[in-house]
Amino acid sequence: MKKQVCSARPLRLAAAISILSSTAIAAHAQATSFELQPVTVTGSGAPRTLGSEIAATSALTRGDIERSGARDAVQVLNLLGTALVEQQGGAGTLAAVRIRGADSRDTLVLIDGVPMNDVASGQALIQQIPAEMIERVEVVRGNLSALYGANATGGVIQIFTRRGAAGSLSAQVSGGIGDHGTHALSAGVSGGSELVSARVNVGTEHTDGFSAANGPTANPDKDGDRRSHASVALDLHPAPGHTLMFDLSRIDGRADYDSPSSFSLPTDTHVAHQVRDAVSARGTHEIAADWTFSWRWSQAKEHRTDTVVGGFSYELDNVLKNDGVVAQVEGYALPGLRVQAGAERLSQSTDSPSYVRNKRDTDVLRIGANYDVQWGSVQANLRRDKTSDFGAATSGLLGAVYKLGGNLSLVGSTSTSFTPPTLDFLFFDCGPAFPCSNPNLKPERARNIEAGLQWQDATTLVRGTLFSVRYRDKIGNDAAFVPQNIARVKNDGLELSARAKLDAWTLLGEASFQDPKDEDTGLRPIRRARTQFALRADYGHANWVAGAGLRYVGDRRDTTRDLPSYTVVDASTSMTLTPEWTLSARIDNLFDRRYEPTVGYNGQPRAVFVGFSWRPKT
Repeated sequence: MKKQVCSARPLRLAAAISILSSTAIAAHAQATSFELQPVTVTGSGAPRTLGSEIAATSALTRGDIERSGARDAVQVLNLLGTALVEQQGGAGTLAAVRIRGADSRDTLVLIDGVPMNDVASGQALIQQIPAEMIERVEVVRGNLSALYGANATGGVIQIFTRRGAAGSLSAQVSGGIGDHGTHALSAGVSGGSELVSARVNVGTEHTDGFSAANGPTANPDKDGDRRSHASVALDLHPAPGHTLMFDLSRIDGRADYDSPSSFSLPTDTHVAHQVRDAVSARGTHEIAADWTFSWRWSQAKEHRTDTVVGGFSYELDNVLKNDGVVAQVEGYALPGLRVQAGAERLSQSTDSPSYVRNKRDTDVLRIGANYDVQWGSVQANLRRDKTSDFGAATSGLLGAVYKLGGNLSLVGSTSTSFTPPTLDFLFFDCGPAFPCSNPNLKPERARNIEAGLQWQDATTLVRGTLFSVRYRDKIGNDAAFVPQNIARVKNDGLELSARAKLDAWTLLGEASFQDPKDEDTGLRPIRRARTQFALRADYGHANWVAGAGLRYVGDRRDTTRDLPSYTVVDASTSMTLTPEWTLSARIDNLFDRRYEPTVGYNGQPRAVFVGFSWRPKT
């Protein structure tokens, strides 16, 4: 079997390269309007159109989400072949995201600019975010601490929620039913004028699910999920050059899950309840010609309750907070030279009594510049984060784009980044007889170098990126199971990405080929796939659209055994019956492939969901 797996790797590599290359060639031959051309992305710290950024960036639009039929953030991110999502069961169960082979806590997740990563574990729980709330998603790969600070070593995921638009009042009601007792219903209203616009969205979804885990100690019952959400977005334009934006949201999810641990019993029940409340206000103000002052204030509170009933019954109740203030000035110091300077304060805390210290404050000063000229562009960023517990960290980025002509560009950058030790590592209190934390830990550091070749026209964006990253002071347990800065890890790889609009076709493709390795042991770190890719093709004609996506994840080491590679195919379709009514369907795991995202946990089996959308006439 090992020989078969190894011999298949070159074929999969060749297939991925062939598909991505053919996408570029075909798109070059047919020029049509490119739906991504106006999409604005923010991986440089300032808005730029997709394809003009130095950082390797993927963007998923509202159109991508609707064509795929994705119903939550996990399914949305599974459209990308450069982000590995590990979910421990079905909808609502714990999900972690890895980018470029980094730890999941090295992925910074933001919703409308507000960080989701908690200070206790460093994780961002994305599994209960409904797709109905999402307008677009940006995934920026590589070390980005110089722009975004802590936890941005592997990359940054930015989720932008849906907003209202100027125009007459519009409404939409959508819902559906599916396998595993799944049913969903949501409604939204939006509209406004040039002075004020707003959107209100509410929704709920329930599924009976499937057994999340396997093995002799896992409970074989179904593990369901119940989630509800509500959001309000308000935009004001009180005067020319001035914009105010307000957001209020709540996500409430309650998921059953299993544990394959040897300490569990087949009769144990596990419930994870997650409630996230967030509010933010932000503004942009023109203070002089080509100069703006912007600010943001935000509060996010996440209440997590974990209840286990069985052989070892317990309930963990924890409230985690991320409160932030940001102020920034930016503008053109010279023709083509846009500079920015900002200050931030982030206050994070947990109310759990399990920590000797349960709060962290971070003060930030940062500067950056983008220089755009006829031959290309240059970007430089420098950031200083000073924290209340582990000290200070400085990170930087320098990159450039050089236009070679004929729509071809050369892209390169070097950067440094850091991931802070979490409160779990620093201050978790196991008692004086069993020390399990270390208040003297330093931040984990990383240095990244990458070079890429990009081809872009009005309908196509294709990019190949070679990257090399070195981590030092990685945190691991010593012989006494006390965390220490003891490990060094490296990863070298190649990323390929392509997006094209060919008449009625929309094509997406991403692939990652990497070699993560512990420099001290020579072993591949757990749960890192050397090869992964995702391909998606959608065809639209008249009043209907149909598409399919393929996702491949290579073999991985895990805690107790190796996990084989897997391939999953999803399909979707929708048809507009009248101007008011649309019917849709999605099939997850079309060929019912059995797989384990992580050891002991089951992947999504085949499931069909049939939905509708109603937009009343206005």
